[in-house]
Amino acid sequence: MKKLVIMIMLAICSIGAFAQTEQGQSSFGFNVGYHFNDNGNTYLGIDYRYSITDNWRIAPSINYLVKNNGLSAAAIDVNAHYLFKLSDMFGFYPLLGLDLSFWKFNIGKWDDNATRFGANVGLGAECYVSDVITVGLEVKYNAIKDFDAAMLGVRVGYTF
Repeated sequence: MKKLVIMIMLAICSIGAFAQTEQGQSSFGFNVGYHFNDNGNTYLGIDYRYSITDNWRIAPSINYLVKNNGLSAAAIDVNAHYLFKLSDMFGFYPLLGLDLSFWKFNIGKWDDNATRFGANVGLGAECYVSDVITVGLEVKYNAIKDFDAAMLGVRVGYTF
């Protein structure tokens, strides 16, 4: 399955495309991925990216960790990306940001909530499929008290 996803991403990236990271550009995207916590939650999310300069952008997002073994969460992230454009079709970026998450536990008779502040650090890569479509992969680590975990996700975005 992993080989199939990689082959599809490479095929998409081989199509003629345009860099989408100019100052003032915005992007809206959908994310899906995996949160490597003890429960192994899948997550779904949306994000907005705004290029402050050709290389710096701000990227707020909202993610929902789908309930698994009685644990679910909603997270609001605000990350900063520094984009390295390797070509008109491909770029990668380190990221650094803040996280506010709302955790919900429901295990048997035990029902509880927790709110945590945390930090994000990670790397991402993106392929510019066309002048308006981006496909990317992002890995980040959430440093959150009691809930530290890595996240791996795929993003499809629309640039306007």
